[in-house]
Amino acid sequence: MTIEERLSALRRVMAEKQVDTYIVLSSDAHQSEYVGGYWKARAYISGFTGSAGTVVVTRDKAACWVDGRYFLQGAEQLAGTEIELMKMGEPGVPTYEDWAIAETPAGGTMGVDGRTIGYGQAEALKPRLAKKQITLACKEDLIGMIWTDRPALPEAPIFDLPVSFAGESRGEKLSRLRNHMKEIGADYYLLASLEDSAWLLNYRGGDIQGTPVAYAYTLVGPKETVLFIEECKVPQEMRELLAADQIGVRPYGELPSYMQGLEAATVALDPALINQLLMESIPSSWKIVKEDDAVIAMKAVKNETERENIRKAHVKDGAVMVRMLKWLKETVKKQAVTEVEAAQHLDQMRCDQENSLGISFTTIAGYGPNGAIVHYSPQEESCATLKPEGFLLLDSGAQYLEGTTDITRTIALGELTPEMKRAYTLVLKGHLALGHAVFHEGVSGTHLDILARKPLWEHGMDFKHGTGHGVGFVLGVHEGPHRIGYGLSKVNLVPGMLVSNEPGYYETGKFGVRIENLIMVKDHNETEWGKFYEMETVTLCPYEREAIDKDLLTDEEIHQINEYHARVYREIAPLLDEETRAFLQEQTAAI
Repeated sequence: MTIEERLSALRRVMAEKQVDTYIVLSSDAHQSEYVGGYWKARAYISGFTGSAGTVVVTRDKAACWVDGRYFLQGAEQLAGTEIELMKMGEPGVPTYEDWAIAETPAGGTMGVDGRTIGYGQAEALKPRLAKKQITLACKEDLIGMIWTDRPALPEAPIFDLPVSFAGESRGEKLSRLRNHMKEIGADYYLLASLEDSAWLLNYRGGDIQGTPVAYAYTLVGPKETVLFIEECKVPQEMRELLAADQIGVRPYGELPSYMQGLEAATVALDPALINQLLMESIPSSWKIVKEDDAVIAMKAVKNETERENIRKAHVKDGAVMVRMLKWLKETVKKQAVTEVEAAQHLDQMRCDQENSLGISFTTIAGYGPNGAIVHYSPQEESCATLKPEGFLLLDSGAQYLEGTTDITRTIALGELTPEMKRAYTLVLKGHLALGHAVFHEGVSGTHLDILARKPLWEHGMDFKHGTGHGVGFVLGVHEGPHRIGYGLSKVNLVPGMLVSNEPGYYETGKFGVRIENLIMVKDHNETEWGKFYEMETVTLCPYEREAIDKDLLTDEEIHQINEYHARVYREIAPLLDEETRAFLQEQTAAI
């Protein structure tokens, strides 16, 4: 069916169910950022395939809300449909909630798949709906009624992540969480986040491409823990390992009935991560303690074993990236290479590495004007062909048993304009400033954001995405609670947190620049003024020497680049053949 046919089919179901407005969110039943094929209802109904966005459909209108990363992609993918593009945060653009409420008649009904809307999100919406006597209908999945070839829920098996990689046993992690439960007076802790269950119970899965998790819930009790997961996903060996730590396995859909069978108790949960339908299934006799997810805060601070493994992962990944740079720069001079072919070549090199679990997200390979589309995803039938000139923006990452990587390099394939070099160098200056930051205990990512933007701001330039996101350990490439960006963050940066450093600049219709390393917070020193922290750069890959305008750099910045390049050569060269070592030596020569 075309997008128009899908909208027509949805409206027929809406009329049948007496729903005036229907909201289609991007999440799954666990409020995940990246979701399996079964949950991609928003992409199905709109054609917009970005990782984030919301579609609202009324009886005669439809609109799609996207953030600054997806303004260009949204415009391209929604073109030719009736769906209006709503650029979030731009002047005069209402929120999707405001628009949906305004477009719903008084006394009408607003529908949403209750599995995909967080309880906190739904509760915040209800008082606003009440002002117009609008009913929120959450029990039916209207998209599912028209999506005839919907993908099935995945059945990939889970596997053990040994302590040699995880650094802490299941029992130790459960003990930490139970100590927290005692402090807040909770008998049970309900975890809906897929990453939470995987981290806490030291397993990984294969249900979501790029994120090694499995669709599951975890209920931690005073002594026993229950993992609710399709039992076909748990091999006997894994079941025995879990049982050794008093972790039982029950079918994925049994959580509501299991809780109904327990005596009245107190359960702790994060209302932002529990979906509306699941919240409604908790027995009314139970007391609920609402708080920010405790496991997210625990897993954000990597232990010493995780930190050492992360460093190993980035040496391995750095060697892959150097081979990729050499292949790209040489191949585009001899033959045609498309964006898709470049992405596939890099993906395959990563998959061939020891302990590889594949890529950590869909590789972004944007050549020329496509590089200005922040989260561009090349498609085989429409992607650009690389030429020996201009920029290729390559944003990619891998999942290894040793850790998760995420790196962006803007690569010169040939001649560059002064405008390109200026933009690249200003982005690099901000990247260096953040990567070499020394800061006081108690500082959040909000405070550091200006370091990355200052060189651009001084030239009247900026970028519309965050400067840094947390990164999981063999888990989500985007992980909270910490981040670096415009928006106020109350989460302080502490040693062991892994975060990206990725300022950028995008000239619509011309080119894009982004430079991304992962950096880890570590101790710097302690004085009479308190504790100070610094950043350890773990990503190892040369910057683009041909794109640097040295006249825009200070002596200190030149020293930082040369020092980093010397380290890259020292750590990566032993993994390379003689010819590739010679290439790396050229790329890391002092500027």
